[in-house]
Amino acid sequence: MNKRIVLMLGALCLVLFLQGTVYAHSDTTYTIHDEQGETVYITGWKVNVGDQFLTEKNKRYEVVGLEGSQATARFLGEVNITEYLPDQAKQSWFAGILKPSIASAQDNKGKVAIYHTHSDESYVPTDGTDSIYGNGGIYKVGDAFANALQADGMAVVHSDARHDPHDDMAYERSRRTAATLIKQEQPDAIFDVHRDSTPPEVYKANINGEDVTKLQLVVGKYGPTGKQIEDYALQLKANSDQMHPGLIKGIFFAKGGDYNQDLHPRSMLVEVGAHTNDRPSAERGIALFADVLPAVINKAGGGAAQGAQQGSEQQQAGAAGFGSTAAGLSGATKSMGWIIGLLVVGAAAFLFLSTGSMKEAKAKLKQFTSTEFANFLAPRKKRSEKPNESEEQKKKNE
Repeated sequence: MNKRIVLMLGALCLVLFLQGTVYAHSDTTYTIHDEQGETVYITGWKVNVGDQFLTEKNKRYEVVGLEGSQATARFLGEVNITEYLPDQAKQSWFAGILKPSIASAQDNKGKVAIYHTHSDESYVPTDGTDSIYGNGGIYKVGDAFANALQADGMAVVHSDARHDPHDDMAYERSRRTAATLIKQEQPDAIFDVHRDSTPPEVYKANINGEDVTKLQLVVGKYGPTGKQIEDYALQLKANSDQMHPGLIKGIFFAKGGDYNQDLHPRSMLVEVGAHTNDRPSAERGIALFADVLPAVINKAGGGAAQGAQQGSEQQQAGAAGFGSTAAGLSGATKSMGWIIGLLVVGAAAFLFLSTGSMKEAKAKLKQFTSTEFANFLAPRKKRSEKPNESEEQKKKNE
């Protein structure tokens, strides 16, 4: 009977774990339509009912239906993206006509950290495959990002840490990398650079006469910094729309996880093109995105800096390191906590139903813990007698 209980609980644990494993990317391209049937968004990011997204034209939707790779979204409203422009960018709105806004980047230095959760991601036209284990073409896109930021006067640290295989637990492995970067480098912003998986035309663009790929920002809805990260993403898009219109194809608000964005108030997951785009175009696209950052993360630049100051406690929590009380647990780890909790509740319910009463269930549990575990660990030895105790004293004690 007890062996059957253990086997049943083990099977239940496996089923729950597999159900709880959700991969951020898949081979599926999701096409999202509005309620009139018009296509409003395409992404390789796994879509769930309740997810939201902001289109290139700053229209916000929520996914309300899903059938296979086809989703339906409800229009929520149009976002006035200019409200999220950094104060510095607002003040230079007209000055930028006379003087390139990028020229002020040298006066607004900051530090940016870059890493890659999915180390294998590659670009088929250039790399010959969509996946190179531990050495994907995505690292070269990260290099292009780092070089462009440095040219804009910023300090950069680009991690080459590997986090393969390409599964959802990669975010658990990369969490260590992100926490270490935050603790040791204390960056003003940190980016997890990926590529998407869609047909090439979804990300193709020509900006300033150059063929580039567009970018998608991804915001996790789970974690203490969720709203702050959302505002940060909107600030990035607002400044990008002003400097390089059409560069950011949209923001995807995924409700399924935090993607380690709880570690830092300016943590962002950015997807640069898709596996079907060529890598040089992706490198040019991320280089344009680098122009956007100085005004957004400038500590003296107003709104964005104020948000970072308000999130200093969360940033310090991230700096405390992976798995610490201050840093907290990631979404996947918390999911495992829920699974364990469900197992405990399921075991209690099973005992109650199999015995018929709470009293019998408690007795069964007591018997199992006292007898079964004791036998498993080996019979407990009798307490040894005192070496100087006489026979007469033994009788008295009895």
